Order: sequence, then C-alpha cells, then structure tokens
Amino acid sequence: MLFRPRTTRIPFKLGEKKRKLGQRIELDLSKDRHARAAVEAYADSCSIDMPWLAQMLRHSAPQSAGDLSLCAATVRRVFGLAQDWAASQPDYAQSAWEHVRIHLEAALNHQLKQPEDDESEDGEYEAEGFAPIRMD
Repeated sequence: MLFRPRTTRIPFKLGEKKRKLGQRIELDLSKDRHARAAVEAYADSCSIDMPWLAQMLRHSAPQSAGDLSLCAATVRRVFGLAQDWAASQPDYAQSAWEHVRIHLEAALNHQLKQPEDDESEDGEYEAEGFAPIRMD
C-alpha cells in the first residue's frame, strides 16, 4: 500500500462510466473537512492495532488549534447511545446526563463557530442546536 502524507488517492478517469475494483480516491485534507474527519476516525480506529499508522494519519492532517474533534456528529451519536444505555440502569440521573449534553454541545458548537464574544454573561459557553433531550 502506497501512502503519501496529506493525500489518499483513487485514480479514475473523468469520462469513465463505472468504477473498477482496486481504484483509489484522493482526499484533500487541506480543503475537505469531511476528509479530515474520516482520517481522524480511521486513526482512532487503528490506534490499538497499528499505532504507527494512526500517528502517521494524525500528522498528515492539517492541525487546528483547539480542535475537540472533527467528528462532532460521531461524538453526538455515541453520547446518545451511552445515554440510552444509562437510561435503562436503575441509578440513571436524567438531569446529570442533560447537564453533560448541554456542555458537550456547547464545546462542539464553540469549536465549529468561534463567536467574537466567546462567553455569555454567566461565564459559560452558549450552546446552539442542542441534540434532542431524552425523556424516559
């Protein structure tokens, strides 16, 4: 497998009607946020079995200061699954989970959109676009 930092390539011709097996695709990590998220997720996934590859993938993506995660949608989905599981437990505390959800959303939204005034009057980040609240 040939790996060049900053790109993963699947060459195919523009006029080709259908793709063939074994072709490669090129991901532009400098311009495509979805490509960066995919590389981050792949690096996280392979870090136990192939730490050298995970390190190489993490270094291939452009670094942004303060990135919590490029995979915010995955973070939200996994948090929702964890909350669903916790809700089935006898000691589930919905208010505590919702408190964490609000602050997680605030952190993820703050990373995506850096407002001029980062803090609200009470000193906490404002969360926009909260994930749905679970009512059990």
